[in-house]
Amino acid sequence: MPELSEKLAQTNPGLEGLDVDFLYHLGLSTADDLKGMFGDVKHVAMMGSGMRAWDFARKLHEETGMPIQRLEKPREDGSDPGPLYDLEQAQDELSVARLGFPDVRKRADRLREFIYTESDLPTPIGKTERFEMYKVGDTIAVSHGMGEPSHSILLHEITKMLEYAGATGYQYYRLGTSGGIGVEGGTVVVADKGYNPTGNPTYKLHVLGEEIELPSGFDPTVAQEILECRDEVEAVMGGILSSEDFYTVQARLDGAFCMITEEQKMDYLNRMHGKGIRAFEMEAAGFGAFCKKMGIPAACVCVALLNRLNGDQVTSTPSQLAAFSDNPQQMLIRYIKRKAAAAKAQPALD
Repeated sequence: MPELSEKLAQTNPGLEGLDVDFLYHLGLSTADDLKGMFGDVKHVAMMGSGMRAWDFARKLHEETGMPIQRLEKPREDGSDPGPLYDLEQAQDELSVARLGFPDVRKRADRLREFIYTESDLPTPIGKTERFEMYKVGDTIAVSHGMGEPSHSILLHEITKMLEYAGATGYQYYRLGTSGGIGVEGGTVVVADKGYNPTGNPTYKLHVLGEEIELPSGFDPTVAQEILECRDEVEAVMGGILSSEDFYTVQARLDGAFCMITEEQKMDYLNRMHGKGIRAFEMEAAGFGAFCKKMGIPAACVCVALLNRLNGDQVTSTPSQLAAFSDNPQQMLIRYIKRKAAAAKAQPALD
């Protein structure tokens, strides 16, 4: 077990008593070479789905040339470590998969690793049952699932992972989709604060059965710098309201059941808009509260898929939705490139 970092020693000194800390949902532990794999991390981009995380990592690699990190791991049958590297092995895996053996999913994962490696595409690190994690240069791209509970699990484990790895100066970003409140589809909202459904900038959680509230805010400097990377993307600064559900708590009228009227919905959304809230999603408050508690600079950057003041249904075409989702990713890639250029120029200024 590595020595606890100053941050972890302050936030949870009880970790010192562990012989090994198993980061269960990531498929890693302190028995792995975390320092060698993640000691250089400066950016962690989090998004809901594994496909989005993979796509972000791919774009970052293609646009910056930063190398893809691939985790070598032992095979279950004791054969040579690492992903599949030759076509003959891939063909063997495909032949076995066609026979319908019970481990066909594992065979498919190994085939995916082969295809990605041969095509110079990001390959996942660790387990992929809950989250998918990729690393390009000094940046991690990882999925967090849907909602604050899932995101919280990732935040705890990836933060411990980076602290055990000795990473310093790292920042967190959530890239996602949302329902706009007074902004049209395609507009990116960079959060100044995360709000709970009551319209307060806090996150509520229960500890030993008692409800507590943590303040939920984002780093103003990071938020402003990312906003300045909007280029031609329509983007605004504003609050992002998060909820534990997609339908009822977000005042939608199109769920399996509905407990409010159209008039009540509009009154609520307009009140939230009056507080400076410009988007509705499911992670911002918990994300902001965690990062504020841990002292990690963070930003929440979400694109609106529709204006909730005009309706509840997402009716954009697949191509429109793909373009919308690309907007926050491109803003963050530009930001990471600017940070890299500034860091590279720094020695010349000394």
